[in-house]
Amino acid sequence: MENFVSDDTSGSENLHSSMIIPPPTVSDQVLKELFQEGVQVTDSAYGVNKTLGAIKGAPLESLFAQFCLHSLWFGDCNIRAIAVLWIEFVRKVRRCWEESQLIPRMPANGSIDLSTCLINQKLQMLAVCIEKKYKMNEDYQDCIGSEDQIEYMTEEASLMTEDMHEECPQDVEDLSDSLNFSTLVERDTLASDMSTFKAANPNAVFEDFIRWHSPGDWIDDDLEVEMSKDNLSPRGKLSKRMSKNANSWRNIWSRSPALPFSEQKPLLDPNREGEKVLHYLETLQPHQLLEQMLCTAFGAAADTLIQTNYGELKQMETMMQHLYLTLAPALKPLQENCLSADSETIEDLRRLCVVFQHVEKLLTLAASLHRKFLQAPRLAREIFSDFYNFYIPRMGIGLIEEKEFDKKQVVWNEEREVVANMLVQPTANQSWRKVLSMGNLLNGHEPIQREIIFSLHGVNGNHYAIPTATVSQQNVETYRMYICGTSNDLRVALSVVSCD
Repeated sequence: MENFVSDDTSGSENLHSSMIIPPPTVSDQVLKELFQEGVQVTDSAYGVNKTLGAIKGAPLESLFAQFCLHSLWFGDCNIRAIAVLWIEFVRKVRRCWEESQLIPRMPANGSIDLSTCLINQKLQMLAVCIEKKYKMNEDYQDCIGSEDQIEYMTEEASLMTEDMHEECPQDVEDLSDSLNFSTLVERDTLASDMSTFKAANPNAVFEDFIRWHSPGDWIDDDLEVEMSKDNLSPRGKLSKRMSKNANSWRNIWSRSPALPFSEQKPLLDPNREGEKVLHYLETLQPHQLLEQMLCTAFGAAADTLIQTNYGELKQMETMMQHLYLTLAPALKPLQENCLSADSETIEDLRRLCVVFQHVEKLLTLAASLHRKFLQAPRLAREIFSDFYNFYIPRMGIGLIEEKEFDKKQVVWNEEREVVANMLVQPTANQSWRKVLSMGNLLNGHEPIQREIIFSLHGVNGNHYAIPTATVSQQNVETYRMYICGTSNDLRVALSVVSCD
């Protein structure tokens, strides 16, 4: 990643000029916003995101998703600027690790969502490791009872990211048996529980463990059997799924040694796994980062748009559904690492950007109409429907419209007051300020801020010289004066000179 930051990168001057890196103050501000203390993602955020499951991204409010959205404008989203921001981002993450600070914008349930991208999974793993570092000095010895005791200290669920499963040969073998990742996560925890149970009950059999660990898989006899000193175990049988010959639980039982919990190797070593996460983030290849960033950024952008309140405009709801259906096939090659120089994926991504532009334009109008015509929803629906029918046929030819939308709409009697209130005439006290406001009033109010620019173009110090062919090719100095105006005064805010 550092290669993209170097100033020695080969390329034309135009390429270098378009790959400007923002000053450190800008990146510091971005990181400050990303790593706000106390900002956490609720567990429900992972269930409401429409894109998760369709594409491997990250929830909108998560740390990595917010990083991707900030990267869209950081340095005009050029590769050098993204590389700089990523390096600083990883340094900040490492600082959280070394200082045992909780990573913001991460779920508090201590789990890893395998439906998200690998970077998000790694950040979730690191967050779990930081939390576990607080508990490393707790004494588990006192929690383990004698061999007669049925209450056992068991290991917490084993947490693994997707690539950790793929690196494990036993997981690859299990995957061939059509087991999913969630089953694999439970397997190591189950083996630990079995070893603990065997150590506490040397004469126990598989059925004994099932009665204790999974009572739902033990079926008692219908007839009541009196308990005697010689018969301490109730009569019954295993459930149908536990009775199968190739049952995975029985296979794990046969492979699990009798080993007390205190002597077992922890399923998750927070120090080792935390450093492995940081190594992954620090050595991540640029194409791997950009592939995950694209999937996450597109998904987060769609999730941002859908949060807009546009009322009951059915056409807009259809457009949003179409947007989500378009995302998955367009981004699928990125998730499968099938991107190449001659791939059609680049064109598909460009078309996806155009789709976003169209949806955003329609959504802006829908939200505006909904807000302005809360008391006249019929009028909002009719206006949007007319514009929708006018705009949709032009979506395939770009964003440039052949003609302006000028269709008129009939206003019903009960709607006239709503429309009239939108066109409030300025009061007598406001009338004298029309010159300063340039007559541009909205709901009777002038804009909060207006910028007036006076420009003076000069060449060679002679402002009255007749332009010649030679002069026209030279840089033109532009003198700009920024005026800040209020109702009581008009003052110069800034005066600059630039070469255009």
